[in-house]
This record gives sequence, C-alpha cells and structure tokens, in this order.
Amino acid sequence: MGRDADMAHRVAEVEEYNVEVPSVLLSEALDALSEGFALFDADHCFVTCNSSLHALHPRCSPLYRPGVSWNVIVREAEMRGDVSPSVAQWMLLTADRLDIGSGPETLEFSEPHGGHVSATLGPTAHGGFVFTVRDVTARHQLEAEEREADLILRKVLEACPANVVMCRLGDGLVLYRSPAATELLGTARATTEYFASRVERADFLTALLPNGRIDDFEFTCIRADGTPFPASISARLIEYRNEDVMVTSILDLSHEIEMQRKLAEQREHIFQAEKMSALGELLAGVAHELNNPLSVVVGHALMLSDEDIAPETLRRVEKISEAAERCAKIVKSFLAMARQQPTRLVPIDMTDTLELAINALRNGADELATEIETDFAPDLPPVRGDAHQIAQVLINLITNADQAIRESGKGNVIRVTAKNDLPASVIEITVADNGPGIPDEVQTRVFDPLFTTKPVGSGTGIGLALCHRIVTAHSGQIKVMPDKGKGAVILVRLPTTTDGDVGQPVQPIDDVAPSKGRILVVDDEADVSDLIREILIRDGYQVEVAAAAETALELVDQKDFTLILTDLNMPGIGGRGLYETLLRKRPALSQRVGFVTGDTMSPQARGFLDGAGRPYLEKPIAPAELRKLAHSMLGKRGDVP
Repeated sequence: MGRDADMAHRVAEVEEYNVEVPSVLLSEALDALSEGFALFDADHCFVTCNSSLHALHPRCSPLYRPGVSWNVIVREAEMRGDVSPSVAQWMLLTADRLDIGSGPETLEFSEPHGGHVSATLGPTAHGGFVFTVRDVTARHQLEAEEREADLILRKVLEACPANVVMCRLGDGLVLYRSPAATELLGTARATTEYFASRVERADFLTALLPNGRIDDFEFTCIRADGTPFPASISARLIEYRNEDVMVTSILDLSHEIEMQRKLAEQREHIFQAEKMSALGELLAGVAHELNNPLSVVVGHALMLSDEDIAPETLRRVEKISEAAERCAKIVKSFLAMARQQPTRLVPIDMTDTLELAINALRNGADELATEIETDFAPDLPPVRGDAHQIAQVLINLITNADQAIRESGKGNVIRVTAKNDLPASVIEITVADNGPGIPDEVQTRVFDPLFTTKPVGSGTGIGLALCHRIVTAHSGQIKVMPDKGKGAVILVRLPTTTDGDVGQPVQPIDDVAPSKGRILVVDDEADVSDLIREILIRDGYQVEVAAAAETALELVDQKDFTLILTDLNMPGIGGRGLYETLLRKRPALSQRVGFVTGDTMSPQARGFLDGAGRPYLEKPIAPAELRKLAHSMLGKRGDVP
C-alpha cells in the first residue's frame, strides 16, 4: 500500500503540472515578445495582455484590465492622443466585422507623438480576437533612407555624363539607359544594335563571361544617327530579378584618338625641329669657318673675270667662279636653314607673294619644263611673316616638282592653289603635280636635312628641309598629303593675321649713285680685308685697313672716314666693341658703320645686329653685293668729305 500511495502522489503532481505549468509558460512567452499582445473575448472585452503592450502604450496601460470593453479602450486611446480619429475608427470597424472565417487585418500608421506602428486584428476560435501592435519606426526609417538613396542614385544617373546601360545577358534587351547613353546611342531596344560588328560583340561576350567583368574593351560603336565611331566598353555581370544582366558603360574614344593623332604630329614636329636645330648649329659653324676663305675665292674669281686675259685663262677663271658661286649658294642655304626665326615679320599680301615667286620661276634663267596652273581664292587674308622666305618655300616646292617631272618623263602640270580656312584662321597652300609622286617609304623622310633622292651632284637635301624650317618658324605646318597614285601633293598651312598695313614683297634695292670717299675696313683676316680693299679701290674709293678694332679706333682719331666696314667677331673688343665705343664717344661716326660678317646665327650676334639696326653683309662676299652695300650707305649721306 505504501508504494501505491507514493505512485498516486506522483500522478497528482504530474496532473497539477500539466494543468498549471503551461499557463505560466504561456505568460512568460508572451512577455518575451517585442510586439504588444492583447486577447479579447467574444464580447470584445479585455482578457489579458503582455508587458510589451503596456510599454508601447503607457498612457492607456490602466485600461488594460479584464472586462474592459474594446470600444472603451479605443475611445480612451483616441482621447489621450495615442491614436488618431481615423485609426480609432478603423480599429472599431475592423473588430466588428471579424469572424472565425476571416483573416487578420493590418494597418500601419504614424502615431501622433511620433514613430510608426503596425496594428493587427485577428479572430480567435471562440469568437474573440487578438490585437497585436509593434513598433516599425526603424523599418520606416530604413525604407525612407533606401528611397532617398534610390532618389539620389536616380538623380546622379540622370545627371551623370557617363553612358550607363543595363541589359539582359541573353538577348541584350535594354532594361535601363541613362540620358547620356540615350543621347549618344539612341533608343535601340537591344544593345546588340550598338555593335557595328557581330564578331566584336562575340569577342566582347567571350571576354566578359569567365569572370563576369571586363574593362576597356575597344570596338566600333554605332551612334544615335547611325554613324560608327571608336569606343570602349566596360561591363559587370549582376543578378537582377533572378536573371543575369549586364551593367555597361560605353566611352566615346573619338576625341581621345584625335588628341593622340595631334600629339603624334606634335611629337613629330618637335623631333623634326630638334633635328633641324642640331643640324642648324652644325651648319652655322661650318658656314662660319668657310665664309672667309670662300669670300677670297669668290671675290678674286669674279674680279679676274673682269680682267683682260687670254680666252683659255678666262674659261678656267669662269669655271672657278662658277664653282665658288655654287659653294657660296650652298653656304647661304646652310645659314638660311640654320636661322631660328624669319628675318622680317610683317603682315604680307599672300596673293602678291605667291605670284611674285611664280613669276620669278617663269622668268628665271633656268626655264621650267612644266606648266604651272594657279587657283588663288579672292581676298586672301594677310599672313604675318617674311615675304622672301615664304616665296622661297613656294619656289623650292615648285622646283622640286618640276625636277621630278623632268627626270621621270611623267607628268606635265603643277597646280598651285591657295584658300582661306576661316574656322582655323589659316591659309592653305597646296602644290600638287601629276608626276611620279613620292614613294610611301620616302614620305616620312622628305623633310629630313641632307636627305635627297636625286643623283649625286643634283641635290643637297637642303631644299625641303629649309621649307620645313621656314614654315615652322612662321608657326605653320607643312606635310605630304596622300596622292592616291596621281602625283605628289604637299600642303602648307600658315596662320593668318588681322594686323593692318599689309606690306608688299620686298623688292631689290636699286643701285644708288655712290659718293666717293675714304673707307676704313676692319677685319682680322688679311686675305678678306685685302679683297674688300681691292674691290672698293677698283670702284674709286680710298681704302685703309685695320686688323683689329683697337687699331681702328686709333685711326678714326687721326682721320675722317666716310664709311667703316668691320667684321663682327675679332680678337679684342671686336666689331661690337668698336661700334659701341663710337656710339658713346662719336655718335655721328657710329652712323657710318656697316658690318661684313660671317656670324649672323648666334643669339648674341642676332641680338646685337637687330639692336644696332646697322646695315650688314653676310660672308662669303660677292663684289656686286659689297658695292651695293657701300653705294646704299653712302647714297644716304649728304655730308661726305
């Protein structure tokens, strides 16, 4: 009996646990919820609630007592400001229409004191209902932030200059396209229409798929107007609504490629200028060393040709004279090419300058074998430059074309055109012929100094290099254009100017009747000074010679000289020191100074000659040029002793 009594006691304890313990656990479980919970019976009277409901509605907490009507609780909540009238009406109406077969109804609303809540009314099996409420303020804030982020993203995409396109991977159907992309690419339904080549699109997808990303894939794209253009595309694969889509950005490379082309041209121009500058320094040095001995050869050869000598001797003298003259022309070409800037910069009439050059060729001693046709646009604007040098460019180009036609036997016309490119503010001069043309492998070298395709003895490789140097010094461009197998075409572009007072091409100075007088020649090279002395004596002048500037200063203190011709670079104070001394002590006599020099290329010499503004003659000396210099200087003086 003892064991039976003990078993009965344990069964009683279990039965008590099975009845009472679940009620306690249910209460604890409801209190653990973050949502507010309340149970109402079939008469809509309060049964129980959890602690979260008290925390959410502290002002209505005293009303949550068994037996209190739902209508009373709602009206009190409205009066105490916990809910708005519209929310209170929804609560009352919803509770009245709930039945066992209906589902729960939910309303989210803003509380008058701030925050957002979600309220749910759901029926129970015994005719009552359950009221739950939870704070959704954090979720509303997150949703508001997401909406704000979406709005910002949309505004950024709408304003962004990048071309962003979102499309399906399979068929390329466009899901989104930024305004910039629409402007560039149009409104095509699929991105397949952006690719000019199916092969390029296939290559693009092949590169994209393995890693789901690709950057800067270059291809030919189609604009909104249907024209192709170079572009690059970057893309990423993402998942959107359970399918693979591509987000792409397309960059128009037209401007970049054009900039690269211009940079390449500029690099080529800089490289060419550097080559010309280095060669110019070398040529200037060589020419300077050749000037004095060459002056002696040229001068004496020309004077001998005026002597009454035997015909055979005269023939040999003429051979020497011709060779010396050729050497002198080559040296002068060296000096011309070595110059860094045009010698005379003034607004010039391009039509007159071009016509002067062509007339000089037509009337020259070496007759052209080719017909020249011209087509100059009317009212060409002026160009600021040196008329002689620009004319020399045209002469060289036409002469080269004529020689090519003459030697090849192919072609019969050279066409020179000039037109105004108003938007670019340049004049375009084109020299085109129907001759043999310029081989492709040579076109990149035609402006290189000392490069020539002519036979030995027929060319020096200076002509086109000189053209390049002159045009570049005038801030212009010269280049070989594609000839398409119809001959050579060379284009020269020179910037125009709006300056007035257009100057005419410089004409040769007429000989002025000389006024005879005493001339002082200053040169440290005895052969040169003797040559100058002999030329001037033959012309009727009295000539004295000084080997140094210091000696010349002593002589001018003792005698009066009509003219002083001095070298520039000499030992001691040199010609510059002589002139500056006379300028300080005897300014009137300094106006009788002229320079006969082989150094006109160095910045120091150029700066001095330009600043002094005195006449000068470049070596090698030709008797006619020396006489013209003396005549022109003396012809301007009225106080010759």
